[in-house]
Formats: sequence, structure tokens, C-alpha cells
Amino acid sequence: MKKKYNAAIIGCGAIGRAHMEGYNLLDNVNVTAVVDPYDPARENYQDEYDIPYGFKNISELQNIDLDIVSICTWHLKHHENTIEVANLGAKGIICEKPMTIGSGNASEMIKVTDKNNCKLVISHQRRFTPGWVKAREIIKNGEIGSVSLIDIRVEQGLLNWATHTIDGALFCLNDPKPLWVMGSVERNTDRYERDVRIEDSSLGLVQLDNSAQLFIQSDLSDQEFTGFNNDAGYFSVIGTKGMLNVSENKVLLFSSKTNGWKSISLGEDEKNIKPIGGKTNADQINELINWIEGGPEHRGSAKKAKTTLDIMITRIKLEYLAQVFYPGTV
Repeated sequence: MKKKYNAAIIGCGAIGRAHMEGYNLLDNVNVTAVVDPYDPARENYQDEYDIPYGFKNISELQNIDLDIVSICTWHLKHHENTIEVANLGAKGIICEKPMTIGSGNASEMIKVTDKNNCKLVISHQRRFTPGWVKAREIIKNGEIGSVSLIDIRVEQGLLNWATHTIDGALFCLNDPKPLWVMGSVERNTDRYERDVRIEDSSLGLVQLDNSAQLFIQSDLSDQEFTGFNNDAGYFSVIGTKGMLNVSENKVLLFSSKTNGWKSISLGEDEKNIKPIGGKTNADQINELINWIEGGPEHRGSAKKAKTTLDIMITRIKLEYLAQVFYPGTV
């Protein structure tokens, strides 16, 4: 018999509903509490999802039996919310992306959760989508040779879309580490992303320790790219023996064996694949439970997500053309 887990959601907004979709598909998890200082939002969740406990403050969660917490607040709250929840004794946390603002904050989140034996996952849930999983498999099997470049083109800022796409590229390459980042950032307006000042546009080149590079353009092109529309889930992979166009629900392969571009079967109808919510989020929760119960490290663990954050934060800090080397590489 499966062990039963009690869960809570902090932040009763739109993204919290994606987490609820995942929890609702699992018969071994009950969402028993929500936290939000805004009464109508909190009460709406309780009524709609039949959640018994509603609190204004995270500290009130100490009054109930709790195992897993989804943190669905805005970026600047992720650091303090994660630390507070870990110190309350939660077994696992799923924190929304981006992990936080600042590499130091991310390191502290990992340190505190490790100290409390709390498993910290960052919600890069697209790692569970069939398209990304298939692309990772094709690359691992050597069907396109050695990867030399992944081309990423996104909109809506690095902290919004690009966190998913950079993370997806790293996932498909088996999570290599960056050696250096070179880039430029433009900011001429007063643009914000969920209460954080962000760039108007940027580009960057990232050298990874497996010899591949990431070329990242953010808000520089609104043209259709590689057969897909620009979005958080799309990127193009160039290898020494072939190429891939990748999204969450579609993979196109070009190699000497395909006679042109070939659509690769994912084993299910692409229309039924959801990048956010539903089975995608449920799979993310299931893998966290397996990790809590002694299984392997989660594919979206905070330690892996910090690499994506470090790449983005390095570029956001650049106000001119510059090169940043990572510790131990020079």
C-alpha cells in the first residue's frame, strides 16, 4: 500500500492551479492546506478544491501534519518561503521557477533544505514532457553525433521563459556544467517580471564542459523558428551527424538515415501533452515522493536548477559585452 502524503500550496494564484492539477491526479497525496494573505484568493481555493485549512501566514502550517509544500509565490519570495518551510520540517518542497533571484540565495536554499533533510525541487516540470525526454534519449544514443550547439530563442525575459528553455537544453545534454558565459543585455525601458526588474532583450553564449555551447536570444526575434513558434519549450540542437527540433510535444529529427526531417513518435497524441499542469506536474510530484522514500535524486533538484539560475543571473548582471568564467575553470 502506498504511503499517504499531506501537501500544502503557498500562493493561491494561476500557477498554483497547475500544481493542484498534478496533486489531484495522485491518490496518495491530499492537499490539506493553502496559504495566501489575500482572503478571497485563499477562500476561493478552499471552496473550489475542498481544502480544509486556509492560512494567511506560512508559520501557521506548523499546526498541521504536512509532508510536501508547493511554493507558488513570486520570484522574490522563493528564498525566504523555502527556508521557512524547510525549518518547519517539510519532507519535500516544489518551488516555482525561477529558483530565486541571486546565486547566493540559491546556495542558502540548498544549504538549509539539506540541513533539514528536506528534498528541494524547482518546478522545471517540462523535464517530464515526452518531447524533451525523447530528445534526451536520441542525443544519449548518439543518433545526431556529438552536440556542438543548442539554439534557444525566447520572449518575455530570461526569468520567465528562458529559465525553462535553458533548463531543457541542459536536461537533454545530461546536465553539463558551464565553463563560461559571454553576453550582452539591453534595458532602455522600465520593464518588470513579477516585481523584478528585467532586461528588454539579451543574447548570450554559454560554453559547457561537454564541449557543447548554448546560444541564447531573448526578446530579439518574433519570427517563427525551426518549424515551431517561439516559446519556452522550443529549441534546436545541432550535432556532428544530425539535428533536432525539440518541443514538449514534438520532436523532428534530421540525419543521414531520415531522408529529410522526420517526426519522431512520442507514443501519445501531441494534443494531449500539457507542458504545465496535469500529468506533467503529477509526474514531477511522484518523482519527488520517490526521492523522499530513498530513490535517486530528482531530475529537477535544486542543485541542477541552480546551474540554470547561474547562467541567467550572470547575463542579467552584464551591462556591456563581457565574459564571466566559473570558479575552477581558469
